[in-house]
Amino acid sequence: MAKATFRILQIHPFLKGEGLNPRAGGKSRLSLQLSRELAARGNDVAVFPFPEPILEKPYWIDNPGKPIRLIPTARIPAVKDLARYFLIASRLPMPERSAHAVRLATMFLAGLQQAVRDVQPDVIHNHLSFSDFPPLYRALKIRVPLFLTHHTHTAGQHLHAYRRIIFTSDALRALVCGRDTSLLERSRLIRPSVERLFSDPSVPVPGKRKGILFVGGLRFDKGLQNLLAAYAASAALRKVPLRVCGIGPEQARFEKTAKRHKIKASFLGRVSPEAVRGEMQAAELLVNPSPAEGFSLALAEAMCCGTAVIGWKPQVEETQKLLRMECGLGWNPAESEPGELAEAILEWIHRKKTRTPAYRKALAARARKFFSIERYATEHLLAYEEVLEEG
Repeated sequence: MAKATFRILQIHPFLKGEGLNPRAGGKSRLSLQLSRELAARGNDVAVFPFPEPILEKPYWIDNPGKPIRLIPTARIPAVKDLARYFLIASRLPMPERSAHAVRLATMFLAGLQQAVRDVQPDVIHNHLSFSDFPPLYRALKIRVPLFLTHHTHTAGQHLHAYRRIIFTSDALRALVCGRDTSLLERSRLIRPSVERLFSDPSVPVPGKRKGILFVGGLRFDKGLQNLLAAYAASAALRKVPLRVCGIGPEQARFEKTAKRHKIKASFLGRVSPEAVRGEMQAAELLVNPSPAEGFSLALAEAMCCGTAVIGWKPQVEETQKLLRMECGLGWNPAESEPGELAEAILEWIHRKKTRTPAYRKALAARARKFFSIERYATEHLLAYEEVLEEG
């Protein structure tokens, strides 16, 4: 690299990333993990955790190599700047305009301006596909290149504000960019990493496995209803125990469905990453038959545990090409019946080839290498360098 290190202002949640927020998710943890790895390599990394309204003074997050600076997002402007920020805030697009929303936007503007002055970033990187950050950035006429990591299987917001849009899969890029050549030209592919907890090559890969595992939010968009329907359609599948990791608004409905069809399902609720790894190491197969994903970290984590998957078809097929080995079945619920999913699960778990310790170890080794945070951070640094060289 021409430039040894960078000054990077990361825009992503902190409380969710650290798991302090009860709704903490994998994407938030991944964003914070990237910040930690970039800082560990000697880059100056600061986190502006918008839209979390943090009012405290800046403080430092312990981290190997270099600490990370956590910067307040909401500041009370100096008296001489108050009218200017308030006027800018009053003109911002807002989903619900109110006096409180304008006051909060005024504080966010002051916070962002101070963050840019303090950090003097080479790049600013937003990790939220749906975010009101770009209007703040534009309103302050900030000239620092702005990046987006697009995680979500939807179009996103304010995409033309970004110098680079990083997509997590080919399928997601095709969905979002379509025929928009200006977006395609500014897009790059960087597949996500998993936490070191899953990619650590020293962790053994158990050979003895039993049952089916689902990991994800208990919402319709994550597809547990499709798996339960498959169990309901097959007496043979109902003999195979099912374990479910996750919480969500449809939990009571899903538990009722399992009980009505006499499915041997254990709903484990919120589970720590360490416990999720244990469940993945014990399962015969991870089945997450969601209708669509930006990129399912659960599928990648399972592969790192030597566990094959049935999940979002574009991701599974793309991953098999990247790993150069069979790692499961791609599934599209819209194109199949519950009975077909049941048959696919039963066929997979009875295949001799994919039940061997050799297969599981090979899958884990390839997945751990590819989905490493080291590869993920390196590809980001190359993307930053590319934009800065463009000027």
